[in-house]
Amino acid sequence: MIPTSFSDEDNLLYLLGGTLLVVSVVILTLFIKTKASRLNWFEQNLVEMSMEAHHYRCKSFNRTDTEDDTSSIDHFRERVERPTHDIHPVAEPLVVASLPTGDVSGKFVIPRFSRISQSMFANPQQSQFDRGLYQCTPPDESACTDVMGASGSIQLSLSLDANLGLLTVSLKQAYDLPSKRQDDNPNPYFRVALDIPDGAKAQQQTKTFRGTTSPEIGENFYFQIPAAQIASCRLEIMVYDYDQFSVDECVGYCWLTLGRLTVSLDKDTPTVFWAEVLPYDENGGSGYGEVLFSLAYLSQAQRLTMNIFKARNLRCRGDGSISMRVSLMGNDEKRLKRKKTASRRNVRNAQFNESLTFGIPKRTLCDVSLEIEAIHETGTFGMTTEVVGRMELPLHRCKDLWRAIIHEEKSQARWYSLEEP
Repeated sequence: MIPTSFSDEDNLLYLLGGTLLVVSVVILTLFIKTKASRLNWFEQNLVEMSMEAHHYRCKSFNRTDTEDDTSSIDHFRERVERPTHDIHPVAEPLVVASLPTGDVSGKFVIPRFSRISQSMFANPQQSQFDRGLYQCTPPDESACTDVMGASGSIQLSLSLDANLGLLTVSLKQAYDLPSKRQDDNPNPYFRVALDIPDGAKAQQQTKTFRGTTSPEIGENFYFQIPAAQIASCRLEIMVYDYDQFSVDECVGYCWLTLGRLTVSLDKDTPTVFWAEVLPYDENGGSGYGEVLFSLAYLSQAQRLTMNIFKARNLRCRGDGSISMRVSLMGNDEKRLKRKKTASRRNVRNAQFNESLTFGIPKRTLCDVSLEIEAIHETGTFGMTTEVVGRMELPLHRCKDLWRAIIHEEKSQARWYSLEEP
C-alpha cells in the first residue's frame, strides 16, 4: 500500500509543472504576436507618409476680370513704355526733280545685262578666252645651235639676295634630253644640289615629266649661302629617267662653278642662260652594251634567282640572234654551273624577261660570283657563237642582293655595263 504523503507531493508537482507550462505558452504567444506586428524602418516610413496631410501646389495665373488685375496691367504698361522720336512738321514743301524732256539718248546709256552661265556643261564663248595664256613658242633650233649639246641642254636662271644670303635657282625648260629607251620617250626629272666647301650638300628635286624629251620645268629652288662663298660653290644638276619597274637611271648631268658665272643681285632681272647636259656613265662603260637584271635569294630553299629583263646597245655585226649566258663561278675560278636564256632576233636591243635559278647554300654565297656574257649566235641553228660583252659580279659585293636577303624582299632591277670579252 502506497503512503498518502507521497501521493500528495506528486499531485502538487504535477500542478506546478502544468501551471508553468501554460504560463510559458502564453508568454511565447504574446512575444510572437508582438514581433509580427512590429514594422521595419521602411514600412514605418510609409505609414508615417500616409498619415500626413496632402498638399497640392497649383500654378498661379492672373485673372483679367477683376479691378486689381487691370490696375496691375496698366502699371506694367507704364513701366515698359519706350521714349519715341519727336515728329516735327516740314516747313518747306518737298521739291521733286522733274524728268528731262526731249531726246535723252545722248545724256545717259542704260547698261545691258548679259546673263553669264555658271554651268560647267555650257560651251564657253570665244571672247572669254585669254589667248595670251596659251601662246607657246617652240624653241628656235637655229638660235640654240651654239648652246645645244649632244645630250640636250637646260635653260636656267640665277639670282642672289646678298642681304639674306639666298641663292635662287630657277629651272625653266630642257631641250632634247637623251633617252636610252628603244620603245618610248623618257620620264625625266631633275635633282638640283649646291656643293658648298666645308659644308653639307643641299639637294632638291623636281617633279617627274612623263614621256617627253623637252619638258617645260618652271620650278624654283632656294639655297642658303653667304655671298662671300658663292664663287667657290658648284651647282650640280643631275637628269634622271624614272622607271616604274627598275632603279631610276641617270642619263646626264650639268656641273657649273658659280665663280665663272655672273650671278645677278636683282631677283627681278636674274641671269638667264643655257647649260649643256653631258652624258653620264656611272660604271665607265666602254661601249659593249648593258644588261638589266635583278637578283633574289630564297633562304628556305637556298636558291638564287636571276631575272634578266633587257639588253641594249650590244656590239654586234651582221644578222643573227643574241642570248645571255650566266655562269656560276667558284672561289678557285672553277665553273660550277652554267645556264642560258633563249635567243632573240633583235641583235642590238633584246628583251628576254626570263628567270635563271641556281641552287647555292647560304654559307657559300660569299665565295661565288656570277659571270654574265652576251652571246651573238650566227650560222645554221646558231652553231657559231661569239661573246660580244661580259661582266663578272662577285656576290659579296652586290649590295642590293644582301639588302634584299636581310630585309627578305626582292632587289630592284638595275642596268649593268658589259666589258670587253
